[in-house]
Amino acid sequence: MGFSPADSKPEWVPRERQDGRRFIVTGANRGIGLATATGLAALGAHVILAGHEGSDAFDDAMERIVMGTGCSRDQLGYMALDLRSLDSVRHFAQAWAQRPASERSIQGLINNAGIAGMPGLSPDGFEMCFQINYLSMFLLTRLLLPHVSPAAGDSAVPRIVCVSSSAHLFTLGLPTDERYLRASGGGFFSLRYGESKLCVNSFVRQMQARIPADKAQVFAVHPGSTASGFWQSFPAWAQRCIASVAQDPSRGARTSLFCATEPGLVSGGYYADCALASASFWLARADAADLLWQKSCAWTGQSPNKVM
Repeated sequence: MGFSPADSKPEWVPRERQDGRRFIVTGANRGIGLATATGLAALGAHVILAGHEGSDAFDDAMERIVMGTGCSRDQLGYMALDLRSLDSVRHFAQAWAQRPASERSIQGLINNAGIAGMPGLSPDGFEMCFQINYLSMFLLTRLLLPHVSPAAGDSAVPRIVCVSSSAHLFTLGLPTDERYLRASGGGFFSLRYGESKLCVNSFVRQMQARIPADKAQVFAVHPGSTASGFWQSFPAWAQRCIASVAQDPSRGARTSLFCATEPGLVSGGYYADCALASASFWLARADAADLLWQKSCAWTGQSPNKVM
C-alpha cells in the first residue's frame, strides 16, 4: 500500500482469458483481495479465496463475485488461512496436498493479504507486520511450490504475485536482527510496515534467482493507496482522510491482475501502475538479502538451497 501519483496514460484492461487455470488469493473476502479474485473469476479462472475471517464472510464474498461477474459458483472455493500463525500456514498447505490430484495444481498464487500494523507479537513470537506481510507469505509460497505447475494442456508459465508497497522505498534497509524482529512494533503504519514490504521485494528477487524461468514467474506489486479494510487499524479521522483521496479496490487490484495474467513481463520485477518500476536501492545489498533468506528458511523450517 502507499500513494501513487495520478497520470493520464491509458488504463490497462485485463483481456487474457484464464479458463482452466486455478488461482489462490489470500485476504480475498474484501478490498483489493476481493477485487483481484473477482477479476480472475471474470476471466474464467477457478479461484480459491483464503483468509481467517470465517466461512460466513467468504460465503458473502463469493456471492458478490457471482453477482458481479456472472461466473459459476463452482468456479469459487474457500479455505481457512491465518497468516498470524505459521502452524495455520502449514495446515493450509497440508489440506491443499490432500485435495484430489486433479484439483491440486496451481497456476497462480496471489499473496495479497497484509496489515498496516498491529501491536504485540504473533503466536510465533515475531512482530506482526513482519509475520503477516512477509514471513507467513514466505512459508506459504515455499510450501505450495510443489503444486505450482501449468494446467493440463496449457503452456502458460504459472505466476506468483506478492503485494508489496512503495513504502518499501522509505526504510533503513532489510531487517535481519532477530531481537528487533521479535520486539513489538509501534502499531499502525510504522517503519515496520515498509520494512516488511522491503522483505517481500527481496523474497521475490531471491525466488526469481532460484526458480527456472519456465517453471514459474514471480512479481512484486505496489497497488497504490486504496479505500479498503487495510486501513481499519488507523484512527477514524485518518481513515476518513484516506478515503477522500484513495482509489477504489478495483483499481487497486489492477497491477496484481496485470502481473497475474499479462504476457511478456519481467520475472522478479517490481511493478506499479501496471508497469515495471524502480525498487529500493537496499535490494542491491546482496549480503543482507542472503542473510534474510537464510534466516527466513531457518525460522520456517525450509531448505535454503532446494526451492522446487
